[in-house]
Formats: sequence, C-alpha cells, structure tokens
Amino acid sequence: MGGAGDADEYAWFLAWVPFALGHGHNPLVSHYVAFPHGVNLMWNTSVLLPSFLVSPLTVIFGAAFSYNVLVTLSPALGATFAYVAFRRWTGRLPALAGALFFGFSPYMVSQSEGHLAQVMIMSAPMFLIVLDRLLVVQSTTPWRDGVALGLLAWAQLLTGEEALAMEAVTAAIAVAVLALVARHQVLCHFPYARDGATVAAGVFVVLSAPFLAFQYLGPYKVQDVHPVNVYVSDLLNFFVPTKVTRLAPAWALSISSHFTGNGVEQGAYIGIPLAIFVILTLFVAHHRLVTWAALAVGAGAGLLSMGPTLHVLGHVNPLRLPDDVLQRMPLLHNLLPDRFASMMTLGVGFLVALGLHELTRLRPGVRAMGWALAVLGLVAVLPITHFPAASSPLYLAFDTGFSCPHPTPSAGRPPVAFLIPAVNEMNLRWQAETNFCFLMPTATGMTGTNAAYRQNVGLLFTVGDPAHPGPPPVSAAAREQAAQEIRQYDITEIVVGPESPTNPPWFPQGQAEAVVWVEWLLGQAPQQSKDRYIAYVWKDLPPVSDIASGHVGTVKGEA
Repeated sequence: MGGAGDADEYAWFLAWVPFALGHGHNPLVSHYVAFPHGVNLMWNTSVLLPSFLVSPLTVIFGAAFSYNVLVTLSPALGATFAYVAFRRWTGRLPALAGALFFGFSPYMVSQSEGHLAQVMIMSAPMFLIVLDRLLVVQSTTPWRDGVALGLLAWAQLLTGEEALAMEAVTAAIAVAVLALVARHQVLCHFPYARDGATVAAGVFVVLSAPFLAFQYLGPYKVQDVHPVNVYVSDLLNFFVPTKVTRLAPAWALSISSHFTGNGVEQGAYIGIPLAIFVILTLFVAHHRLVTWAALAVGAGAGLLSMGPTLHVLGHVNPLRLPDDVLQRMPLLHNLLPDRFASMMTLGVGFLVALGLHELTRLRPGVRAMGWALAVLGLVAVLPITHFPAASSPLYLAFDTGFSCPHPTPSAGRPPVAFLIPAVNEMNLRWQAETNFCFLMPTATGMTGTNAAYRQNVGLLFTVGDPAHPGPPPVSAAAREQAAQEIRQYDITEIVVGPESPTNPPWFPQGQAEAVVWVEWLLGQAPQQSKDRYIAYVWKDLPPVSDIASGHVGTVKGEA
C-alpha cells in the first residue's frame, strides 16, 4: 500500500521486533543497520507495540503483509473509535458523519502513502472518552479513569511518540479553553481530576520509564532533525484539494503543487463547504460546553499545523505563529508541524457531529439545508479510489539468501554486506527479507541515526546516489579511500541491488555504471541472481591491501 520508501522502513521495523525478541536482542536498539554505530529505535517511528502485536503475521506471512494490514486497518479503526467517542454527545448519523471525516480525511489518506505511525492515531478519540470521564462526568472512582488514561498514553508512546506529543499539546489547549468557559465548575471538579491525573501520571511513568530512559540516557540519542519551517500547512491547504482527494481539478493541483514539503505532508484540506458548516455549528451548538472544547481541538491544532511562520502559496511570510514557541522547546522542536492536522481533523469531525446533532432542534427546512451542506462538504473531501500501491517483489537475491555473506565462525556476529545504492530505503526491507542474515553500514530512512554514523559517510555511500551523478572517480585516491572503508566496516560482501520498479532514481544506467566501477575496484566479475530483478554480488573480496594498491585482477567488458 502506498509508495516505496518509508513503507520499506516500516517493513524493517515490523520484522525487527520479532527477530530481536526471538534471538535475545534488545528491540530498542539495533547494530544491524548503521553498523558498527547502530541506531536507537526510540528515536525512530519504530511502532514497537504494533510490531509486537502483529508479530505472528510477520513471522508467517512477512513484513509487507503486516504493513498492509496495519495501514489498512488504522483509518477504519480511527473512524470506529471516533464514532464511539462522538456517540457520547450526538446521535448515530451525526457521529458517523464526523467519524468518517476523521478516519478518512485528506490527512489520513495522504499519510497512508507510507507513514504508518502517523495514521495509527486511534488513541486520539479514545483520549476524548477518557478525558470526558476524568474531567467532566466523574461518575466512577478517579483511579479507574487515571489507570485508563495512563495505559492509553503508554500504548501511544510505543505506537507513535510524535502523535502522543501532539495529542498532549492539543489536549492542554482544549482543557484550558474548557476550564475558561466553565470556570464556575472548576473547583468542584478539581479534586477528582487531580486524583485521577496523579494516578495516570504514575501509571505512565512506571510503564514508560524504561523506554524513555533508553531514549534519553541510552546510546545513539542524537536526533536527525528535519528541515525547519518546510513541512507545514499552507494557508491555502485548508481550502484547496490535493492529489489524495477525488474531486481535485487541475487548477487546484496546480495551486497545491506550490506548497512546501511534499504531498504526503499536505493533509490539512477541509474544504469550503465543511468550513462553512463548522461555522454554522458554532451558532447552533454554542450553548454546549463540549462545542468549545471541540473548537479548541480543531482550531488550536490547525493553527499549530501552520508552522512557525505563515506560508501562503508556498511563500514564507515573516509573520510568527504559535508553533514558533514549540520550535524553541527542547522536547517539542522536532515535531513536524503539518502533522498537527491529525488532531485538527478530530476537532473538525467532532464539530460536524455536534452540528448535525443540533440541527434536529431546528425546523425541517433549515435542517435539510444543514444536512445538504454537510454532505456536500464530506463529498468534497472524498478520498481517491485508485489509492497508490507499490510493487513489492521478493527479489531472488535477498529472498533465497543469495545475498548473504558466508558467516565466519570467529566473527561472533553476522558478516557485513554493503548494499549499493546506499540511499535506497529498500535496503532495509531487503535485510528484513533475509531474516537479518547480514549487517550493513547503511541506514537510509532511519530518522534517528546518530552523529557518528552521519560523520563517517564516505565514498562507497555515494555510489549510485542520484545526488552524486555518475560513479566515483577511477583513481588511486578513490581506490585507497574505498579500501579504507572496506576495512573500517569489515565488509565481506558488496551488492549492487536490482533495478527497482519502485525506486525511480535507480535506473539501469546507474546500475550498470555502479557494477563497472565495483568491478574496477575489486578486479572481479560479480555473481548474478537469476531472476527478473538482477542483483550483482561480490562474495569473496580481495585482501584490503590489494584493493588499496590496485594489485587486483582486470575485468574486461561491460556489465
């Protein structure tokens, strides 16, 4: 489902947890990638809890199958839990309408193209239920609601830490607005809420402490920060459809093409009809306290999604926005602002449900006009039906172990293979397909690679990289540098990967040039896999000293 790239990274995450647990490894860290430095998976979108829950599927059917199951279920489960949450305040049809918007909003559809952690936000409507019980209803004992809140926060921490942070920020805004609007009720509700929140904090701290301690005190805790003020919601993104909506005329796509970031991160579209209906809701449901809480969620998260400064049609304006404050906070500065649209869609869906429910109090003509406007708004955000899917062939070179180096008994660890091009995120899936039979120095796609890894990227990492057109130079200096890297990483095998139908930068010409260059470096012809997607493998490398000096064989001809 979706496109190549980040989906392959998630396939690695899904495969790593059962492999690590089954082989006695720490699932929170891996040296199988970015070898020998390793990565701290708490700094990645590693979906640890979902990976554990679907481990049986992964072991039996493979990581790609588990990924498809989770990325398909997530929007449906999000809509289901939103329906359950909205039913606390509205009727069935209004709750269904609002839940469908949340579960299948442009945000959810665009993120489904490859960002599993960003669509697994079923906890957001569940937080609505738990916080309503804790802060408003208060019909049971505080510790029960507190335990539920603490467990839910812990589960989201191990599903998507970024989403949890955004849920916390948005909830703080909503609670502040609710306390302001209902300030005369704060004192009588405070003791129950205080006791429940204390229990929730205790449960969360106890369960999360090992994971957060490993993240902040463990190894490789340097973040790989995304560019600042790029992945934000353009002001026009709220009103102009993008490629993930079915009704997106060419003129709209022309406008949205100017937004910064990329299509996956442009999911703030609400549409003009639905925006008008939300305004209508504020008139017909203003007497309900929950309306103002829903507005705080939708408007607060929407404003934060616009980033630190205003963007209009891709142009960055100097006007500072509230997210500028978050960008200066140590624990929140690495949040991608546009993903606050996830919480915005929850608030908008909630307002749609409330507005439709309150229409029942009005005369039939007005009620019909309101429903027509709401339906028109939902039609405007209908998702595409031809959702993209990427070919996921089981390359013979990796699926059958053809690519796995011969293990050396004295090494005490799997051998090291260098996969070219290093920038191909499919390398992660290839490693998972071989059941982690080799280590690799590359880690393209990992968001938490540490400083030592980034500082040691050398010549071999540039082979086949579209950012470095053409192969490296054929020179004594290049030979010596490559030999040094082979020694540094203890590389026992080099693989030039197949021409990938899902990785457009990797064209046949680039593959051929890489093969010729490695042949020159090693003085050997490679072995070839015997399938449609040919990989070239050098299994028995010459001594490093011979590679450095050029005392290797000569391969005639071209790949």
